[in-house]
Amino acid sequence: MALVHNFFVISDLRDVTNKINNQLDLNCMSERYKHVSIHDDIIIFIFKTLKWFKSENDTKTKAAKGLFYYGISLIESDNLNTFLHIVVLWKELFKLAPETDVIPESGFSKKEIISQIENLIRLLEYATKSNKIVLHLGI
Repeated sequence: MALVHNFFVISDLRDVTNKINNQLDLNCMSERYKHVSIHDDIIIFIFKTLKWFKSENDTKTKAAKGLFYYGISLIESDNLNTFLHIVVLWKELFKLAPETDVIPESGFSKKEIISQIENLIRLLEYATKSNKIVLHLGI
């Protein structure tokens, strides 16, 4: 199974938390919320630049620079804007790449990478305009 990072647009963390055991209800999230999946190879490739924005864990007790790679990240307000700008700039960089061997270990074509990045940009733009939260589920 491919390793992916899932990004969801939510209004409030309580919307996706099971009230009984305070766990994320992953079974219905994909059906209820706007979301995209980005392959882990792409996230790893751009990961160091993602440390230029801040996120919080799901209990809002811990902050991180960038994404919690193995866990849950909440990205809001100004940090969401910064994340969006970083991803937009990565799209422009990927446009300059050769058609093949863009991320050698992945095997993705330039077109496939840009498509995933564009899906993430649309999601982040929606979240920004709607004043919502982006919930990232790491691998």
